[in-house]
Amino acid sequence: MISRRRLLSAAAASPLLAGGFRAVAAEPVPPPGAARPPLKDLAAAKGILYGSCAAAPQLLSPDDFTELLVRECALVVPENEMKWADMMGPGESSDYRLGDKMIDFVTGHGMLFRAHTMLWYWRTPGWFTEIADRGLAEKKMLERVNDMGTRYKGRVYSWDVVNEPLKPDDGRPDALRQSVFLEKVGPQYLDLAYRAARAADPHAKLVVNEYDIEYDTPEQDTKRLALLKLIERMKKDGTPVDAVGVQAHLSVDRLPFSAKKLRTLLADLAAFGVELQVTELDCTDERAPADIKERDRMVADEYRRFLDVALDETAVKVLVTWGVSDRHSWIVRHETNNMKWRTDAEPSRPLPFDAALQPKPAWTAIVQALDHAPKRGAA
Repeated sequence: MISRRRLLSAAAASPLLAGGFRAVAAEPVPPPGAARPPLKDLAAAKGILYGSCAAAPQLLSPDDFTELLVRECALVVPENEMKWADMMGPGESSDYRLGDKMIDFVTGHGMLFRAHTMLWYWRTPGWFTEIADRGLAEKKMLERVNDMGTRYKGRVYSWDVVNEPLKPDDGRPDALRQSVFLEKVGPQYLDLAYRAARAADPHAKLVVNEYDIEYDTPEQDTKRLALLKLIERMKKDGTPVDAVGVQAHLSVDRLPFSAKKLRTLLADLAAFGVELQVTELDCTDERAPADIKERDRMVADEYRRFLDVALDETAVKVLVTWGVSDRHSWIVRHETNNMKWRTDAEPSRPLPFDAALQPKPAWTAIVQALDHAPKRGAA
C-alpha cells in the first residue's frame, strides 16, 4: 500500500497550488519574423530539457522544419525508428541504419537523444510472438535489450525500457498488461529487462513510460494507483528504474481534469526518488469548432492547465512534445484512435507550431508555464 503521500504545505505560497490553473488571458503570439527565444533556452533556465520526437526523414532530408527542430529542441526522440518491429531486417536480425543515422544527427547538433523504446507490446516482431519455449523467449527478449543498450552505450540520455506495461482492465492483481512479454516470459520480464538495460548502459536513465494517467476518471484513478504500486515494488526489489514518463496525450473537452489528482500523482512518484518526464505531449481537437482562433485557444488552455501543474513539480526535468509542428504529427496523419479524428475536413492543430512553422497559442501556453515554473537542478 502506498504510504508516501506528500502534504503540500506550500499551497499558500504558490498561486498555482490552490486551483492548478491560471485563468489568465493568453499573451499574444509573436508575429511572423519576430524575435523570440527558443523553447529549449526558456526550459533550460528552469533546469528542464525541452525536446520533440522526430522521424528519420525530418532529420536526414533537412528543410525549414529541420531548422526549426534544431533551433527549438535540446533533446530528440525517434518517433518509430527504434521500435523493435520497425527495426527488423532479414529473418530475426535488426537493421540499425536509421537509428544510427538519427543518433549521429542529434548528437552531432549538440542535442541529447532520448531513446524509445526497447520493448513495446504493440510493435513486437511477429517471429517473437510465435516462440513457444519460455526460456527461448526470455533469451531473445534480453538479447534485444542488450543489443540496443550496448550499441548506443554512452550516447543516450534516457531509455524507455518498457513502454506501457500497465492495463488494470486486464484483471491481474499486479495490473500488468496481458502483453506478449507477460505471456512468453512471465511477470518477471519487467525486472529482467531493466536489470539487463542497466548492465548494457550503466549511465542512461531507465524510464517506465505510461499513458492515460493525466485525467480525472475512475479508470485513470485505478491506473495511477497501479503505477505507484509498480514503481514502489520495483524500487523495493532493487530493480533499476530512474524515471517515470507521463505521456500526456491530451484532448480538448473530452475528459474531466483534476489539478489535485495530477499534482498528488507527481508528488507521490517523486517521493520514490525518480525523475519525472513529460514524454509525448500533444492535444487532439476533435471536439473543438472549426474556427481556428477558437480551436487554438481551446488547445492552448488544455496545454496550460496540464503544464501549470506538471511543471510546478520540480522532479519534472524533461518536457517533450510529440512533434514540434502540425506539419508532422501522428494526430494529423490519423494514426490515433479514430474517435480522436475530426469529422470535418479541417486538419488537427495539436502542437506548438503550425504547419507553416509559426508559433501558436499552444506555444504561448508552454512559454507561460515555463515562466511560472520553479527552478530546479539541471536534468
